[in-house]
Amino acid sequence: MSEHGESDWGPAALALTERGYVVLRGAIPEAGWQGLRGEAEHLLATDAFSAARIGRGDGDGDGALRESAVRGGSVCWLDASMPIGQTFMRWMDGLRVSLNRDLFLGLDSFEAHYAHYPVGASYGTHVDRHRHSNARVVSAVIYLNADWPADAGGELVIYDEHNSPRLTLAPEGGTLVLFMSDETPHEAKKATRERWSIAGWFRTHAEYGLLGSDGVPARLRP
Repeated sequence: MSEHGESDWGPAALALTERGYVVLRGAIPEAGWQGLRGEAEHLLATDAFSAARIGRGDGDGDGALRESAVRGGSVCWLDASMPIGQTFMRWMDGLRVSLNRDLFLGLDSFEAHYAHYPVGASYGTHVDRHRHSNARVVSAVIYLNADWPADAGGELVIYDEHNSPRLTLAPEGGTLVLFMSDETPHEAKKATRERWSIAGWFRTHAEYGLLGSDGVPARLRP
């Protein structure tokens, strides 16, 4: 996987502003995503994955990390010990720089994890920005699946405000999807074969702090 030049991301940034999401098929060549898949499979075999959960992990109630029937599968967060994953992270940092330049989003970091969904696992409809935090701004998914059959299921479905599908996308290897974290309900459907991906989030440092139940940042309250 080669490093991506900043100028290559311009059309993606434009599409993100126009539709709230963008699909980039073949964003990573096969050798690149197959390398990521191999690293993920090795990590799964060495018990580096843990059960996927929901929540932020910073307290009780809505903030607590917890297992849920809404979300299946397992995850492994990318870190400096993963050489192929780190190449991917540098590549995505080029996208972060480009989004800041073109859209003035103030993104200062990117976090990501490998995700493994066994046969029959899914992730129900949700949005990626946590209820009381404004840190996640743009979500990213890259698929790591070879020769995905049309009837295997496992699609990403993005919904509009009326719960009608805007996008239904098979998880084909090398496809990168970007969408706004706060306003994009989506789900991952059940599949008849195991499914691999990387999910990640471009973040701000959340300078306004936690959001209240009305969506108003605490620092902006009178």
